[in-house]
Amino acid sequence: MEFTELIATFAGRHGVAGLAAEDGAAALDIDGIILTMVAANDWVTLSADIGEAPAEGAAAFADLLLETNLQTEAFFAKTADGVYVAVRRLPLPLADADVFDAAVEGLVNLAESWRKLLADFRPAAKAAAQSAAASQPTFGTSGFMQV
Repeated sequence: MEFTELIATFAGRHGVAGLAAEDGAAALDIDGIILTMVAANDWVTLSADIGEAPAEGAAAFADLLLETNLQTEAFFAKTADGVYVAVRRLPLPLADADVFDAAVEGLVNLAESWRKLLADFRPAAKAAAQSAAASQPTFGTSGFMQV
């Protein structure tokens, strides 16, 4: 199926007025998640923004994303602007309307769950940093005040 057909079929099935492929790309806002769809070299690449890394705990969050890359059909990446995205690639010659719908639904669900995790992670990272700072001894490791 051609990319323009996939997009038109998706729009028709889900009642999305105005969704059309332009220059091999389309974008859609699904419950605040921007889904970008791009066709190139017989592949359709779907990507959904998750958000920026937390100020504290960014490395731990990135590690969680990397571990998840081994567990799902999608993978996570970071844009040059520092925004994390969930990405799913489909071979265009094998993609039909049902496969495309399932891929979009799966990616949006994945992005939603990771957005929630990121929102919860920010306070958790801040609390962990505050706890670590509070547990620092006032005196040096020898028990004497360092001068």
